[in-house]
Amino acid sequence: MAQIRAKVTEDAETLKGWKFRLIRLMYERGYEQARILELFRLIDWMIRLPKALEADFRQTLYAYEEQQRMPYVTTVEQAGIQQGEALILLAQLQEKFGHDSAEVYRERITAAEPEQLLQWSKRILSAETPETIFH
Repeated sequence: MAQIRAKVTEDAETLKGWKFRLIRLMYERGYEQARILELFRLIDWMIRLPKALEADFRQTLYAYEEQQRMPYVTTVEQAGIQQGEALILLAQLQEKFGHDSAEVYRERITAAEPEQLLQWSKRILSAETPETIFH
């Protein structure tokens, strides 16, 4: 379907709609995450969109996945991202306030949820002391 649509459709906005419908169909039919990602790569290769429309397509897809509770990122990938965010925050804390400060807050940072890590990462930019980051 992706190849046919790509060949017969000249309007980029219409192509964007078809690309989204094809991805949505896979979710609706209950395809496994690995299969969706594999087919998504193929569809993405066949249906190329201009940069602005591609960004709009991704936003639409992310909103759909969030609404359906179907994350584009697997839980294993999300855990890796969260671990990376925690390591960055620890490195920033160590750079700004020293090794001891990073060690004091290490356990709290590694156990934190992504939203909390983001909030702390923003606070570190203007923090005068480590305590002001974690209050």
